[in-house]
Amino acid sequence: MRRRPDTELIVLARQGSAPAVEALFDRYWPHAWRAAFAVTGDRPLADDAAQEAIEKAFGALHRFDETRPFGPWLKRIAVNRAIDHLRRARRLELAPDPEVTFHAWSVGETADSEVRLWAVSDAVAALGASKRAVVVLHYWLDLPLDEIAGVLGLPVGTVASRLARAKAELRTALEDLRVG
Repeated sequence: MRRRPDTELIVLARQGSAPAVEALFDRYWPHAWRAAFAVTGDRPLADDAAQEAIEKAFGALHRFDETRPFGPWLKRIAVNRAIDHLRRARRLELAPDPEVTFHAWSVGETADSEVRLWAVSDAVAALGASKRAVVVLHYWLDLPLDEIAGVLGLPVGTVASRLARAKAELRTALEDLRVG
């Protein structure tokens, strides 16, 4: 069976097709969860945030512009929900869970590049929540600093300084591992 394009699934889902909704869910749940976990560093918070993001996105499909990509839109919703959960939990800094790592998965990576990817992902996971959120939003979700400032409710200068401090911490962590 051929893989249906997102636009077709969105149109069908708007018409009430349960299989189309299920296909979109299956395709994008992992992306929503990874985006939420990248921000929270906490499995239960990521579960809740990703679930809320899926519910919100699917509830707003009638307003979604299907000429735009669905994945980035859903990831932004997931990141916003994750940030909301962090605020509600009043967690300014999350201690990384030593048993958990998150990864910006990529298909077809070589062994060396996969090792680098794991090291970078682990280093990002070890950052404090405020720095981790800025790194994820900027480098993994490709948001410019002014949009990150809007999402986080911070001045652009604060976002820029957090990003600079996070990059310095990552550089040090990765140099220690001789990854680069």
